Amino acid sequence: MTTMHKLSFTRRYTMITLGIFLMVAGFYYFIAPFQLVIGGVSGVGLLFNELLDVPISLVVFILNVVLLFMGWLFLGWRSFYRSLYGSIVFPFFLFILEQFSPLPELPDDYIIAITFGGFLMGLGFGYVIKFGGTSGGTDIPIKILNKKLKLPLSYSIYAIDGIIILSGVILFYQTNGIAGGLYAILTMMIAGFVADRVVIGAKTLTTVQIITDSPEEIKQLIYEKIYRGVTMVPIKGGYSQSDKTMLVTVITRDEYYTIRNIIAEIDPSAFVFANPAHEIRGDFAYRMEDE
Repeated sequence: MTTMHKLSFTRRYTMITLGIFLMVAGFYYFIAPFQLVIGGVSGVGLLFNELLDVPISLVVFILNVVLLFMGWLFLGWRSFYRSLYGSIVFPFFLFILEQFSPLPELPDDYIIAITFGGFLMGLGFGYVIKFGGTSGGTDIPIKILNKKLKLPLSYSIYAIDGIIILSGVILFYQTNGIAGGLYAILTMMIAGFVADRVVIGAKTLTTVQIITDSPEEIKQLIYEKIYRGVTMVPIKGGYSQSDKTMLVTVITRDEYYTIRNIIAEIDPSAFVFANPAHEIRGDFAYRMEDE
């Protein structure tokens, strides 16, 4: 039987760092050469690189610093702290590649660009989220819009990334035409699909079922750390005939890292399985992690 171990600080940040590097590699080697503005601070970096001929890494770094302090001002120190690492490491890796890594000779094929670029960025982002990190950047204004204007997170993402992608279509229209925007959207769809698969499955919402000998302790920590409701179901083992308790809760993909460590801390031998929650009705809130 495989037990669930709590992730160490070293492994956590090793995987987050790997994830950020994969995101940067996907962007630098496949997205930037084709001038696909896919949203986020990297997309803004492409815009300023074209307009002012400044390194993309410099633009990303400056924007991330500005957004970090916006996060501190509007969302508090917790948001600032969680976004700090990714906001610095992303432009650092991008700077290293810009300075020391030549671009590969790729055919003029947008399908190759969006497939491999989207896959690498999604894989990297999936690792970042799975191990409790954040890539910073436009995550911060998205959360600010959600908190201050009560705009749903999905609408905030569409609004901010939509404006960036539209700006890219306008700026690179002579090169890419309207197809540039369509390819950018496809890239984001591929990246989102891969990221969801890496974190926990095909759906953002997931039902987690935990069969444990320590139901009260796990339930209490779930309440305290991710504020999710928990249903306690008495069960009996078919083979052992022993009485146990199964906990059932529904989480978002961003909460998977936290609940995984809760289980590993309290009952590493607990039997845990998760299923995509295809439809949720009732009192489920998409809470902001920084509230």
